[in-house]
Amino acid sequence: MEVAGNTPVLVSASQMVDRLDESWEKLGPADLAAKAVSGMLMSTEVSDIGSYIDRVIVMRTFVDSVPDRIKPLLAPFGFSTKFARSVASRAGLNHAIAHYATAGGQSPQQYTAKACRAIADGEARAIVLCGAEAIGTMRAHQRSGDTLDWSENPVGDQSDDGMGLEDQFVPALAAHKVIAPIDIYPLMEHRKRTVRGMSRSDYLNYLGQVLTPLANAARVNPFTMFDRVPDPDEIAVVSGRNRVVGDPHLKSMVAKDGVNQSAAVLVMSFELASELGLVDKAVFLRGFAEASEQALLERLDLSTSPALRWAYDNAVASSGLSVSDIEAFDLYSCFPIAVIEAMEALGVDVDDHRPTSLTGGLPFFGGPGNNYSMHGIAAAVSSIQSGQYNHVLVGALGGHMSKHAVGIYSSSPGRSDWLESEKAVEEGGNSAALASEFSGSAVVETFTVKTIPEGQWLAVLAINDEGERVIAASLLESGELCNTFTEGEPIGERVLIEPSGENTHRVVGLG
Repeated sequence: MEVAGNTPVLVSASQMVDRLDESWEKLGPADLAAKAVSGMLMSTEVSDIGSYIDRVIVMRTFVDSVPDRIKPLLAPFGFSTKFARSVASRAGLNHAIAHYATAGGQSPQQYTAKACRAIADGEARAIVLCGAEAIGTMRAHQRSGDTLDWSENPVGDQSDDGMGLEDQFVPALAAHKVIAPIDIYPLMEHRKRTVRGMSRSDYLNYLGQVLTPLANAARVNPFTMFDRVPDPDEIAVVSGRNRVVGDPHLKSMVAKDGVNQSAAVLVMSFELASELGLVDKAVFLRGFAEASEQALLERLDLSTSPALRWAYDNAVASSGLSVSDIEAFDLYSCFPIAVIEAMEALGVDVDDHRPTSLTGGLPFFGGPGNNYSMHGIAAAVSSIQSGQYNHVLVGALGGHMSKHAVGIYSSSPGRSDWLESEKAVEEGGNSAALASEFSGSAVVETFTVKTIPEGQWLAVLAINDEGERVIAASLLESGELCNTFTEGEPIGERVLIEPSGENTHRVVGLG
């Protein structure tokens, strides 16, 4: 098949890890990202490869993904005021345009597709994408009392797409102490469990089965952050080192952000790859789709994501392949439901022989903030270049299963239809109405229990007789209500709810 000169191809990929052991280099995030970029460029064996780079697109760091008032708490040793420019300068790419991506786990896949479009449209010939986090080093220095200085105001410009996290904070939930993803994802997880008709114990065992292939991949991955990866029989068992972090999730099942990891990929035109003798390394982004979900509390069914399913279906369709042609997957794994929902969208079950993660996933390999899926893409590129696979799917998501980007990477080109496609927004049909003030009996839709300094905190979503969704929360005391929500099956049961303040409610008992 003849390949057009403006066809985008990925020709190089690199990953780095700075473990907290005898090899620890104590690199900051900009240095770590630049190290991945430099290693990637060097691996092309083209001596002047840097001179061909038109753009450097850098994934947003965790500290730049929060409001300014919070930054000092998350960056005690300072930060770069222009992180993308800091990375480009360190990598010797001062001549290149530096661009800072929006936040979200979907960003690496989303911006790789944008880079491919820019190449296809003739806006650039070669683009570097990269990212890094050095939260592990930061926390180690906080514990030891040692200091660092990561403050920087680099010379030069960068374009910045902003945080783009307007939907990340849900005020109605936050008023009931349900704030972070680790509080919110259990609401979706318990709903998924109920829809699948599983008991608590059955579902916990199922989560272990879903996550075991990820742990196995992390255990043999040289870029895994952590020295110890749980054995399969430990993942779903409560223990001293595997406590409940938010019912039904155990510590081993959720993303770990205390990492020092970076990854980078290089996209260029097929014409330039030919000029530089890199055609034999060419990997094609053969299919792609992205979609956004309704706001969390507007979704009629919290157990599923129509936008995710649309993105997976259309990415596969645009590639000209079928799911059976795809030999490996790297599915986003911030929480188990993200993996399960992707597996359901693909029709893949736990007994499928194909890997569901090339890296080991965010709970076991490591969760370097917004940049995790860059590692998935880098692993896909490397595995295709080595001849291990011909077709690999990388699925990425951000927010509360809110934003989705899915790419199909291949050793051979397909149609270029997706390059002209616009972003698809999945509205998800009708919206659920939220009751601002309610008193009475309602049916439990989903719930979670988490530990706070005062004790066990229960948060409930329930549906009243008018069909409105009601949020209520209470500090649990010993008794029937506590037993039902910590050991029983409360979904589908009635609870009594009453107002507890402006636009807040509390659960006062079983209904």
